[in-house]
Amino acid sequence: MQKIKFTHKKLLKASVSIGVRLTPTTTSTLAPTTSSTQASVIISQDLPTAPPPQTCADANSLTTPLGKLRSAMRNINYTQMNAFFDAFIVFYSDEHLSEEPSPEERRLEYISGWDGAGTAAVLADGGAAIWVPAGDVVRARAVLSCAWLVLDGDDPSQPTIVEWIAERPGRNGRIGGDARLTSVGEWQMLSTNLQHEGLQLVHMPTLVDQLWNEETDPLKRRPEFSRIVANLHKMEYTGVTWREKVLAVRNDLRLMGADAMVVTALDEVAWLLNIRGKDNPYAPLLKAFVIISTKDVRVYAPPGKLSMPVREILAVYNCFATSNNCTRVNEYTMIYTDLRRATETKILIPTAGTFQRGASAAIAQSIPQSKRLFQMSPIIYLKAQKNQAEIKGMRKAHLRDAVAMCTVMCYLESMGKSTLYEKTIAMKVDLTRATQAGYVSLSMQTRVAFGPNGAEPEYRATNETNRRIFTNSTLVIQSGGQYEEGTTTVTRTLHYGTPSRDERKAYTSALRSLAAFGSLQPPGTLPAAHADPVARAPLWAHRQDYIQPTGHGVGAALNRREDPVVIDYRQDTNLHTFREGYFITIEPAWYEARKFGVKLGNVLEVVSRPNNYLGFLEATLIPFEPKLIDKNLLTEYEINWLNAYNDRIRQTVGPELNDQGLTDVYYWMMNKTIKVESPRAKKHNPNSATIYNSCLQITAVIVTISLIFTHYNY
Repeated sequence: MQKIKFTHKKLLKASVSIGVRLTPTTTSTLAPTTSSTQASVIISQDLPTAPPPQTCADANSLTTPLGKLRSAMRNINYTQMNAFFDAFIVFYSDEHLSEEPSPEERRLEYISGWDGAGTAAVLADGGAAIWVPAGDVVRARAVLSCAWLVLDGDDPSQPTIVEWIAERPGRNGRIGGDARLTSVGEWQMLSTNLQHEGLQLVHMPTLVDQLWNEETDPLKRRPEFSRIVANLHKMEYTGVTWREKVLAVRNDLRLMGADAMVVTALDEVAWLLNIRGKDNPYAPLLKAFVIISTKDVRVYAPPGKLSMPVREILAVYNCFATSNNCTRVNEYTMIYTDLRRATETKILIPTAGTFQRGASAAIAQSIPQSKRLFQMSPIIYLKAQKNQAEIKGMRKAHLRDAVAMCTVMCYLESMGKSTLYEKTIAMKVDLTRATQAGYVSLSMQTRVAFGPNGAEPEYRATNETNRRIFTNSTLVIQSGGQYEEGTTTVTRTLHYGTPSRDERKAYTSALRSLAAFGSLQPPGTLPAAHADPVARAPLWAHRQDYIQPTGHGVGAALNRREDPVVIDYRQDTNLHTFREGYFITIEPAWYEARKFGVKLGNVLEVVSRPNNYLGFLEATLIPFEPKLIDKNLLTEYEINWLNAYNDRIRQTVGPELNDQGLTDVYYWMMNKTIKVESPRAKKHNPNSATIYNSCLQITAVIVTISLIFTHYNY
C-alpha cells in the first residue's frame, strides 16, 4: 500500500474516532427590529444553537458486523488467547489471492458493505477506515455508511494503514489480521512498519469467519460454498496432458534449484491439472492447492469437488508412494500442516507479478525458513504461451462472442428512443452472451457507462448512478465471456444520435491507437511495456492519456487478466517480451472529464513473422461505429487497416450469423463494415491509370531529350 497523509489530520482524526460526520454550520439572516434590546436577545439566543454534529448510529452500533467485530476483538472466545486486539485489518481476497473472490470469501464486504477491492482497519475503541483504489473512491464514499472513513490507497498524501492505526491505540498494542488473505510482501511490510511504531501484527485466521458463520441476519448471512464438482477440460481444448505439464514444471524447477513448489493461484491449478470448476464468479476455476515435487503431485481440495472422471484421469486411485506419475488428493485445509512437515530441501513459493499476487503470507509462514525459495511461478510463462489447440479454442470463443455482441448491438440500435438505462443494457448484454453455445459464464462484471459516467475509468453503475440512455452522448460497454474453448473481453463505444466533433475526434484517436498497435511488427526482443507508446501516440498528439495499462495477457478459458505481459510504459519492473501464442488486450481510451468517455478494446493474438519478428492478429471481430469515425483524421495506412479488419469480420462472422439464422444481425453487421473511402483519394476515373502512365512516359521523354541537348551543347 502506498504512503498517504491527511490534509486536515486533526479534524479528520476527531471525526473518525468518535464516529461522527461533521456538517457545516449555516448563518441566518435576522429580520430588522426597532429595539436594540430585542435584537440583543435574539442574537444571544441564536449564537449558541448551532447545529450539533450528527452522531453516526452505525459507528456505535453493536449489532452491525462492524460492531460485532469490535466486540470480538476484546472477547477471548474469538481471540483464542488471553490477549485482545487494539485494531484488526480486514483484507479483500481469498486464500488464493484471487482478483475476484467468490461471494462466500468476501469478508471485507461482510464487515464494511464495500464490494470492491480494498483493505480496512477497524479500531476496538471506535473508528474504521478503508483504503480503496483511486478509481473507486467516489463510489465507495457514496456506498459506505458514515461509520467508515474512505481513503485513496493510491494517494501518497494520505496516511498509510500503519500511520492511521499508530495514531490511535496505545503503545505495544496488538493488531490482528488474517495472513491467509494477503501476500507475503504486503504482510511483511505491514508487520515491519507496525514494529517501528511499537505495535505487533498477529495472524488471526478465524475471527471474521467465526463472526460471519454466526450471523443471524438473512441479508448478511454467509453464502453457501459452491458444491459444483470440477470437470475435465477436454483434450481438444488443452492440447497437452496434465502429466506433460507436470513434467515441464519439474524441468523448470530443477533449473531454478527447487525440488518442489506450491501452486496457489487458481488459474494455475486449473491449467496444470486440465480441470475447470465453478468456484469463481468470473472464471471457470476450482478452489484447490497443488504441491508438485520430484516425488509426487498432491492436490488439496474441498471434499467432493473432484468428479469421478477427474479422479480417474489424475490417477488418484491406487496412487502409491513410490509413483511420481499419479495424484494424491488431500483435504483442503491440510495444506498448511503438510507444508510444515515437508521433507523437500527447497520449496518454491510464488512471488507476485503484475496481476497475480503470488502465495499468501500464511503459505510462506508454513514452510520452514531454510526451505523457502521465493521466485515467480514457472507456470505463469507456460500458461501464457498457448499451443495450437488453445489458439484454435480462443479463436472459436471470439467468434461466438462476436455473434453475441453483434446481436445485442443490433438490438440496442433498433430500440431507438425506447427507455434504456445503463443497468438494463448490462443485463441485456449478459443475457445475449449466455445464448451462445459453449457459454460458461461472464469473464468480468459488465460495465455500461453513458455520458459523464463514461469519463470515469472504473465506473460501475449503481441504483443511484444508473443513467438513462439518450442520443446526446457516447455509451461505453465493457464486457467479456467465458466459453468452453476460451476467454474473451471487449470494449466498444456507441452513439445513438449525432456525435459532436469532439466525440468523433476522441473516438477516431482511440481507433488510430488500435490500428497503430495492430499493425506493429516488433522484434522478438522488445519488452511488451516498451511497445505502449505506439498505442498512446495518437492520443498524446491531443494531450490525452489514461491511467490504466494499455493491455495485458488473456488466459485460455482461465482469467481474463494474466501475467506475464503488461503493456504500460510507466512501469520498469516487468520487462517480459511478447511471444508467439500469447493473447493480449489493447484498450486505448479518451476521458473528457464530466462530459463523456471513449474506450475501445480488442484482444490480439501474437503471431510469428520472419527473422525473429512478431506481428498481431485481431481475435476480437466486432464492428466499430462508423458515425463516430472522422475519416479526415485517418491516414491511408489506417484506412487500409480498418478496411482489412472489416473484411475479416464479414468473411468470418458473416457465415456464422447466417448459420444461426440471424439475418437482421447479418445485414446490420454488413452496414457497419462498409468499405471506407479515403477523403483524399481522387475521384474515380477509369482512364486515370492510362493517363498517369502516359504522363510519366512523356515526362521521361522530355527529360531524356533535355539531357541529350545539354550534353551536346556542353
